[in-house]
This record gives sequence, C-alpha cells and structure tokens, in this order.
Amino acid sequence: MATRNELENKFQNGARPSGDDFAALINSFLHKTEDGLTFDERSIKNLRLPGGLKLGDSNSSEPGTLRLNTGRVQFYDGSKWADVGGGGAFQPIGTTGAVTYAGGNVGIGSDFASTSPPTYRLEVPLKSNTATSTSERVRFGAAVFHTGATPDQGYAYLSHVQQANSNKSYGFRQAPSGEVYINAPLTQSVYLSQDGDTIRLAVTANTGHVIVGSDSDLSGASAYPFQVNGSAFIQSKVMIQGTNVSASDFALQVNGKVCNPSGEWSRCSDIRVKEDIRDLEAGLDQLMRVRPVRFRYNGKAGTPKGQESVGVIGQEIETIFPEMVERIASMDEIGSDDEPLRIYNGSALTYVLVNAVKELAGRVKELENTLAQLQQAPQPPTNE
Repeated sequence: MATRNELENKFQNGARPSGDDFAALINSFLHKTEDGLTFDERSIKNLRLPGGLKLGDSNSSEPGTLRLNTGRVQFYDGSKWADVGGGGAFQPIGTTGAVTYAGGNVGIGSDFASTSPPTYRLEVPLKSNTATSTSERVRFGAAVFHTGATPDQGYAYLSHVQQANSNKSYGFRQAPSGEVYINAPLTQSVYLSQDGDTIRLAVTANTGHVIVGSDSDLSGASAYPFQVNGSAFIQSKVMIQGTNVSASDFALQVNGKVCNPSGEWSRCSDIRVKEDIRDLEAGLDQLMRVRPVRFRYNGKAGTPKGQESVGVIGQEIETIFPEMVERIASMDEIGSDDEPLRIYNGSALTYVLVNAVKELAGRVKELENTLAQLQQAPQPPTNE
C-alpha cells in the first residue's frame, strides 16, 4: 500500500494515480460504521471508541502524549511522564485491588493549607469529643481514638467503639505532660493480665478494691480495699496510717492496733547470725527505777487524740535504758524546742525482767539457806 507521502506526491504533481492509489487513499480514512466510531450529541463532539483504544510505548516529547509503559498508562506533561490517576496518588498494587500512596503525607480534615501541610504520614486533627457526634473521632475496627473535653482538653484517648460516647469510660488516656491513665467505667473492673487471660492485678467494679493475683474479692476479705492472693514480699517499708515520723526510720509503721493471735513476735535468734555476745547487766536496780503511767494521747505526731493507754515516758526511761529509746525527726510540730521524737521499744525490758527474777530468786535462795541454818543450829536451853 502506498504511503501518505507517495500519494501526496502523485496527486500534487499531476501524475496519474492508479486504482491501487485510490484504494490506498480511501483506506487511509477512518469509517464511522466500519471502524466503530461515534460522536456524542453535545455541542462539543467528543469522539467515542466503543472498540477501545490500544496504546503502545512511546518516547515522544510532545506534551499531551499517552503511552502504555510497563503496564501503566502514562501522560507526558511537557517535562516528565506521570502515571494517569494523579501523578503519585493511590496506585494499584498487585492483582487483588490493593492500592498505595507514595506522594507524601496524608491529612484528613479542613485544618491544612499549602503553608501548613500535614507533617505525619497520616494526620487527623480532632476537636473535643462529645457524646452526640462521632465527627471528632477516628475508628479502626472496634478501637476509637479521640481527644478529651474540658477540663481534659488535649488529652489523647483510646476507647472501645461502644464506650466512646463518654469521656469517663475510656480504656487508655495520656495527658500532654505524659501522665498515663488506665480506666474502666465505674461498673466494670480493670485488669492487668499476662499470657492472655491470667489476671495479675485487678481493680474491682464499683468498690475499687485492689486485688493482687485474683479478679475478684478474696473469700472473707470483701471489706478490705487491698487484698493479696498469696504471699507478699516487701523490700523496703510499709506505713499503715503511721505515726508522722520520718518514713526512713521504720520498715513498718502502724497507727492503731495490731493483732497477733499467738501473742509473740518472732525474730531470728540463731547464734550463727550474732557476734560480740555478752551478758546483759541490767536487772532489779534498773527495773525499780521504771515509772509506769496512765495517759491519754493529745493527737500530736499522728497519735490518736483522746485515746487512753498505759506505758512509760520516753524521756524518763531513756535515762535508765537508753538502748530502748530511739530519737527520730517528727513530720509534725510537737513543741517549741524542736527536739526529736522519742520512740520506745519495750521488747528488751523482758530480758531485764528475767535478770530481776533471777536476782530475786538468788536472794530467796540465800534467805532459805540462812533459815535452814538457823533451824539446824542448837537451841539454847529454856528455863522452866
């Protein structure tokens, strides 16, 4: 078939075209019916190609050129080839309908401008959460993210979709300063678990009891706000409404009564843990100087005001048994002289009593021996 240039030369130069030349000329035109071409009925006649348009690859530098390159339809904009569909917007990946976006960060909402574009890969600015609208929330499956309302505006919240209507029923919350809150509605419990469903720590619904090692109140302990299901080891100190003294002084402080059904407090007494062993000299003489008293606490230094008790005066017994009295700083004002608080430990007095009893027993023994000797001595004759 003659080319367009050949046909142009023949028809322009007056040469006599052949029948084949006329056939080639006719076949060089598109036929609406035979080639399936149509135009729409609007004022601007848009060409329709029901049979489709087949593109090939091209290296043309003509702006507006389309091509099919490595399976992608591309458009030449005068400076570069760009994929049709946004030049870097969502692009199909694979054959399952997946798409990707590699054009930069994505912002959702009306808070962005050319001078303040999104700075995160995905950024969704949210205003205060309200119970009547979901417009200020982001949902991923059953998880909902939102911000708090006054006075917790600016806090980050994570809630279940069924609990997101209330700012009090969230699961996790963090303040701008970094404080972290783990939460549940009042009628539900909070659990710290391990290996799925093994409860290690629970805060019970309604009562707020803290329970270690169980998900509910222990048997017989429903009135106690802190419960431990098992043994507990404390490395440092425990204060139970303790006397207001320096917290560094005692491993255990109890302001009130302590019950020990056995009546004894155990301590390690093995000789293998002791050194510098010597006899205790204190005994009856020192014991006779102790003045037992009745008194009422005045409420200072955390003492129970008005409670009657019996005991000794720390300043007095300190002069007799200084090792039984410890001086510590008080956290409350107890006087104008700012003297340390006297703390009395009377456990050593038991062993002073042992020495006093032994001393009295010795004296009784001597008296018994003297009496026996007097009874065995010859009696002077009596005058009748």
